[in-house]
Amino acid sequence: MKRYLYILAIPLFLLNCKKDEVPDPLPTIKELVGRWRLVATETTVDGEKVWESATASYYLIFRFDGVILNENGNRPCCTPGSLIVNGVPFTIKPLAPVSSEFCGNVSCLYMPNLILQQNADTLIVTPGIENPHYRSRYLRE
Repeated sequence: MKRYLYILAIPLFLLNCKKDEVPDPLPTIKELVGRWRLVATETTVDGEKVWESATASYYLIFRFDGVILNENGNRPCCTPGSLIVNGVPFTIKPLAPVSSEFCGNVSCLYMPNLILQQNADTLIVTPGIENPHYRSRYLRE
């Protein structure tokens, strides 16, 4: 009799197993969600702005809710509280748990937002501070 109960219980356990589904991205950031690779940074040479190829590999990952992650899947230190995506403001509010790197000894420069200009698979990131001279270019992976 116990054997029949076990046989009946196995399908119930299997039916309760669910895959972790990734929620649909929020509409404002729908095109931004994914993994982006740093390809260049903008610098000033002889008074002119030029793009220099990135010497190190660095990645940004934008999650479905706008949370910015690094290549390890952790929230980096000193992330902004909001984004401006192609001129549209977006406040980052985590809708799922996120692990953060240990940031106890990091002194962050206040950065209220990131200004993002996306055109297809190219993303230009400008820190939302009074220094618009530092920009970086990423390509979608």
